Amino acid sequence: MTKVIFIDVDNTLLDFDKCSEDAMLNTCLDFGITFKPEMFDAFKKINKGLWHRLENGEITKGELFDVRWVNVFGMFCIDVDGAAFETRFHDFLNVSAIPIDGAADALKYLASKYRVCVASNAPTCQQPLRMEKANMLQYIEKFFISEEIGHPKPQREFFDACFALLPDVTPDETVMIGDSLNADIRGARAYGIRTCWYNHDKIPYKGDEADMIIDKIADVKIVL
Repeated sequence: MTKVIFIDVDNTLLDFDKCSEDAMLNTCLDFGITFKPEMFDAFKKINKGLWHRLENGEITKGELFDVRWVNVFGMFCIDVDGAAFETRFHDFLNVSAIPIDGAADALKYLASKYRVCVASNAPTCQQPLRMEKANMLQYIEKFFISEEIGHPKPQREFFDACFALLPDVTPDETVMIGDSLNADIRGARAYGIRTCWYNHDKIPYKGDEADMIIDKIADVKIVL
């Protein structure tokens, strides 16, 4: 019997692409940089690669933040103070909370049946504030944030810390919902947690990647 839902935030409950593009545009304005759509395309590609390396334990979050804007703007021969740009970008991102369509209703439904806990690799200061701005905070019992835990998803140590704070819950009584096959789904499955992959990009799959697969977050009402 399922007791607890672990759920990701970015690109699962909140639209990280829209939030981060908005934050990047505003930061470029502050830095006197002319924003172009292709810059955000570069950010998405570089950011995805860096987070994948973080999840695999190859780099730290500090190293990710140190290099990602230098790498992005380097592609356009723009010299920028990457650390300063990162700080201002986070100022804007911390207050950007654009929900995925149907996410609020889906989260309300989940909270009516299960204990719901956020499981996120984003900075600690970011997710509770953004969930509050999106009017979703009321549905969350706990926040499990890798920055506080000291290990990112999908590492076993991340889930060890989660269950240490849920002593009455076992892995087979939980479900992990998220959009990342690497961070959310594979790590949880290896730990013995049932999984629901939110495949919003409709990536081709074989069918055995997760216990449940949805392409709209609203469909959690069907599978759970």
